[in-house]
Amino acid sequence: MWALRATVVATILMASAGCFGQRPPAGVPEGATRVSFSKSGGWAYCWLDPATQVNRCRTYNANGERLYRIGKKDDDDDVFLRYEGSGPVPDSELQIDIVHTEPDFIWLKNGVVLLPRNDFDHQKSFVDEINRIGNEPAEKKK
Repeated sequence: MWALRATVVATILMASAGCFGQRPPAGVPEGATRVSFSKSGGWAYCWLDPATQVNRCRTYNANGERLYRIGKKDDDDDVFLRYEGSGPVPDSELQIDIVHTEPDFIWLKNGVVLLPRNDFDHQKSFVDEINRIGNEPAEKKK
């Protein structure tokens, strides 16, 4: 219970910091969102590439270093696909959920989840499990 309270407090503090104009570090795009996927936080940035009509996302640690998936170091494939459905998410809907986003998947405020194209199946199975656990009755989660 204490850990849950600490997580909630940390999340609120990080969200507050983002609301008061915390600027991304060098190397992180100006429009990036401060997220809570580690103790020190991090950054996520997604956009709709107008030339190819695909969503692209990048994640960064708190210091502004780009994060790569395990085994994908220096893989510049930053295309992300919808967990469910098809087609790109419009720029106006690319509002990142600061609590649920992780370095390997981007959760949007509208409930859409974006997964990396170069690790889609693996990340999809992980999000499937998150959703399965989230839909279990409370007594089963204990």
